Amino acid sequence: MEDKRDIFILLTKHSDRFSHILVSLIRGYYSHASIGFEEEKGCFYSFTRRGFLVEEPEKICLKKINVPCALYRVPVSHRAYDSMKEYIESHYKSYSGWKFNVSGAILGGVGFPFLRRSRKRFCSQFVAEVLEAGKAVPLHKRSSLFMPDDFTRTGLTGPEFSGTLEGLEGYAY
Repeated sequence: MEDKRDIFILLTKHSDRFSHILVSLIRGYYSHASIGFEEEKGCFYSFTRRGFLVEEPEKICLKKINVPCALYRVPVSHRAYDSMKEYIESHYKSYSGWKFNVSGAILGGVGFPFLRRSRKRFCSQFVAEVLEAGKAVPLHKRSSLFMPDDFTRTGLTGPEFSGTLEGLEGYAY
């Protein structure tokens, strides 16, 4: 049996205006999704309204307090892990050219499939695409329709941690 590597999906609920609109639109709890790798603990990749971003929960805690979150551990094959890392590295190399897809997030939130827009993504769409790139987790719908709460319904076990980002800082995952 092949050894496994771990990736992490971090779901958060932010309290800004756009997050409130998105959560009420999708009738969900979480407003943001990001993905990380076992060798880079404390570092997650995602899209925000500032575009492609490397996120560090401990730095988010300096600006925002009591941000609810859930952390999912996903064991994957070495091949899937490497494929997902390559996919993210391709975004990282040209991070300034990537933008947040506001209309995509809204259309996806109401369940309207849309064509992928060149160099534009929203957070949960990006995480779903990373999972697709590694063929790591079978997804139950198109990445353009994925919302943060959908990751809780993909057959992942967990969450491994549920609480706030401040609590995640002290959690040894």
